Amino acid sequence: MSITLYQFKPMFGLPNPSPFCMKLETYLRMAGLPHTVETPRSLKRSATGKAPFIEIDGAVMSDSGLIINHLERTHGHPVDGKLTLAQRAESLAFQRMIEEHLYWVAVYARWIDPNHPAERRAVMREIIGMPGWMMSLMGGFIERGMMKRLRAHGLGRLTPEGIWQMGVADLQALSHWLGNRMWGFNDTPTTFDACLAAMVGNIVRTPWQNPLTLAALKHPNLVAHTERMLAQYFPERAT
Repeated sequence: MSITLYQFKPMFGLPNPSPFCMKLETYLRMAGLPHTVETPRSLKRSATGKAPFIEIDGAVMSDSGLIINHLERTHGHPVDGKLTLAQRAESLAFQRMIEEHLYWVAVYARWIDPNHPAERRAVMREIIGMPGWMMSLMGGFIERGMMKRLRAHGLGRLTPEGIWQMGVADLQALSHWLGNRMWGFNDTPTTFDACLAAMVGNIVRTPWQNPLTLAALKHPNLVAHTERMLAQYFPERAT
């Protein structure tokens, strides 16, 4: 079996500036599945038009969650196999909160927050690989597109204060739930841990401060959890 993971290049001292890419690469390492990593020239091969996507023996699959579900089923559940049905349900619920709610606050923080335009566009330029002169023309277009997606989600219809409040509440809930445990469930990391570390890592390592990064840093257990995951699965990037 041959697996190629297509994703963005590393940034912020993290395996990836996309929490979904980072989650999937973490899963592949957790599961011990041999793979190679490439940066795609375009995302046209992805059914969703997004990264990450993978190629398994010539077949292309998109969406990190669907890819992980497929790999779990076809490889004997190497990561989440020890979870009870109740734990699986709890894990799924928290992952949905992280990826379908907290993620959108992180989108606002990285792509839309009006307080850091120069820093935001520098990161955008590096992730997309767009020349500076082109970014000056396309930056506003990209930002308006992100805001349109955020409004379609619903969070973008709130005031900035309301958006930040939503993200702060999500982080507080995750911190209270995790408590003093090393991992989300039992004594070994699961897909939930890959999801949580990818999101928190991308929040706290954003190269400028905003209310979301400050809120995350107030929860040392979330930051420590991310550092444990990096140390265990990406020792070359752990601090």
